[in-house]
Amino acid sequence: MTTTDVPRDNAIDARSLPPVAASDHVTDIVGGIVQSTLDVGEAIGLPPEAYTSDEFFEFERQAIFNRSWLFLCHANELAEQGASFRATILGEPILATRSSDGSIHVMSAVCQHRGHSLCADDVNGRHIRCPYHSWTYNLEGKLVGAPSMTPEWEIRQLRKNIRLPQIRCEVWQGLLFVNFDPDAAPLADSLHRLDGVITHYRMADLVPAATIDLDGLAYNWKNMLENALEEYHTMYVHAGLHDNAPPELVRHGEYESGEAGIYRHAGLVIKGGEDVPGRPTFPLIDGLTEDARADMIFFAVPPSLFIVVYPHGIKSFRIIPRSAGVIDMRVTFFYPPSTLELPGFPKMLEEQMKFVELIDQPDVETNLRVFEGLQSRFAPRGPLGPQERTLPQLYQWFSELCSAAITN
Repeated sequence: MTTTDVPRDNAIDARSLPPVAASDHVTDIVGGIVQSTLDVGEAIGLPPEAYTSDEFFEFERQAIFNRSWLFLCHANELAEQGASFRATILGEPILATRSSDGSIHVMSAVCQHRGHSLCADDVNGRHIRCPYHSWTYNLEGKLVGAPSMTPEWEIRQLRKNIRLPQIRCEVWQGLLFVNFDPDAAPLADSLHRLDGVITHYRMADLVPAATIDLDGLAYNWKNMLENALEEYHTMYVHAGLHDNAPPELVRHGEYESGEAGIYRHAGLVIKGGEDVPGRPTFPLIDGLTEDARADMIFFAVPPSLFIVVYPHGIKSFRIIPRSAGVIDMRVTFFYPPSTLELPGFPKMLEEQMKFVELIDQPDVETNLRVFEGLQSRFAPRGPLGPQERTLPQLYQWFSELCSAAITN
């Protein structure tokens, strides 16, 4: 092979995805989802097989996760030039970097020589170096060094033809998303309504303070989003801990076909959450209106992101499935930079984490038991009530993507 024969496919961006294969079994499940998209009073839960079927999950991988915008991290987790962020999304090693001009790049974290995976420790601030044979790439993913390959391979030609495959990325409200589909519509086009709801919280200015990795949770990714979006369970599962945001103060957001944001407002009895027992008092985000000071927003950009917006900061959940019945979840807390500079912040954060565990652990246990029940021969498709209005919205988003994949 001559230097001009270097396979350029190793260097190009992701190509158009192949059509999605759907068996009769999968098609039947998708057809059954329509009943879940009706108005409250008519809508029922998803078919249990939509959670438990391994075959249906493989369909979801292709129809949903390979074609949707997936949350990776906050852009401020790549705040400095030369910073990097490493993750594995549906088995794909991914590396995000911030280059010297301040731009963010997302690429495959697989060396294009022999397939060695790359990690954050392989980024030195200026280059990405594979530890296997010391092949080196710049922060945009272009090959810059491949020792001991000459004279059989001309280094100039290798540099021209080889780079780490690039993955589409987009930053919205400070949040970095990726998409494996080169033909996908821009994310921002589907989030105009949600933009207007959360813009005054200045999420792009917030910085990370703490992260919790919850890997190997034994339930379906939709169980997580459903539980997070509906308020029906809060006064029972979180009895005594959710009293400052009672269901009667909830306002549900609107949703239309083609949108990617689903949300609800949770009005606060005590503005800003001050003096809530067991919860530390954080400074509020600057510039909030009186209404925003007395509000929390729960929103999802499915399939991989759920966020709780507080008057003082946000808590993000990145949800990535391994299989129909196992997910990995990354929970991160963000605050204004001025909050992190407070002398008492470490203690405040410690108390906040304790309070969060009291809230989140019952949700985990609930989701585990729901997934267990959905595997039963007696698993229901129960009626959805007025405090579950966000669920038909989620199911409409889900139904449209599933149906489009089968049609195309």
